Amino acid sequence: MTALALLKKELLTVRRNLGLFVVLLVVVPAALAAGTAAYQQTVPQDVPVAVAPADDATAEEDLSLVRGAVQFFAEPEAYDDREAATRALEREEVYMAFLVPPGLTEAGNEATVTVLSDRTNAPLQDPAELALEMLATQFDALAPADVTFEMEGFGTERSLSAFMLPSALFALVVLYALVYLPYQVREERRVMDRLRTETSLELVVASKLLFYGALVVLPAATVSAAGRYFEYGFGALAPETLLVLALTFLYLAAAGLAVLFFMRLRQAAVFVNLGLAIGALALSGLLYPVGFYSEVRKTIARSLPTHYSIVTLRGTMLRDAPLSLYGDYLGWLAASVLVALLLLGVSLRHYERGGVHE
Repeated sequence: MTALALLKKELLTVRRNLGLFVVLLVVVPAALAAGTAAYQQTVPQDVPVAVAPADDATAEEDLSLVRGAVQFFAEPEAYDDREAATRALEREEVYMAFLVPPGLTEAGNEATVTVLSDRTNAPLQDPAELALEMLATQFDALAPADVTFEMEGFGTERSLSAFMLPSALFALVVLYALVYLPYQVREERRVMDRLRTETSLELVVASKLLFYGALVVLPAATVSAAGRYFEYGFGALAPETLLVLALTFLYLAAAGLAVLFFMRLRQAAVFVNLGLAIGALALSGLLYPVGFYSEVRKTIARSLPTHYSIVTLRGTMLRDAPLSLYGDYLGWLAASVLVALLLLGVSLRHYERGGVHE
């Protein structure tokens, strides 16, 4: 057989598996490229920050002065008091909080602006200090009063390695639910027709979700052991953390299986799910807070349930925060589970009408 004939044979192979090649050679690289583009800056720009009065004597003019001064690197958001600003920091809604004292607009007055930061949020500490130095210069030109800044951290200080441990666990769950489980189900495609004559296909899929979902406790235990070994001072086996992991696994696994059955167990479905997994990992605020993202990608991240999964996971693991702090986030995860299960049900009906396609 000549080289030209062999090349024609390979071309026919590509034509028969065109969807697979498009996903593998176009969709997955595009997702990777989108992920690298998310990290466009090392010093936060347009990062959400809280501006709140330090006490009841703080005037609106004082607050307006601070909001105007921070706009060169941040998006100021108004909060009523220190407690509300601290809560926003713990929920990763903002990444610094400025507590504004009275008298900033009075010439000759001396005032100290307290800047709150969450010491748990390790990636933001150095950029925050750099931004604060730039802000001090800005205030020299804007404020009539003699203004100084005082950095005040709260929460347990974490190293970057410790901060990354929940991210590693989350990434594993994403790949396990979106890629491994659909791959495992596809391996059983030849017995699917027999199974659905002996029992309900929905029951088969539900049993897999239950079984593989229960196994999520194993990586959680492994991560907890690693945390003890490195003396990080936290683990991943608290009931709150396991609940977040369970909800995350359910909506991701249901979505991955929905893709698999909608594509009738074709191999390309596994690569579609791989592309979805890469996109979720790249755009959800996995490695850095979304304050490092561009405005567009910040909006994208906050529209994804995976973003709220990783924020809540960091809260329960790194901050030992109560689930009540993330009540609306958990509601978002629960709603995602219901939507994913609904899509899975529709995909199963679609699959049952056509059967397996090799």
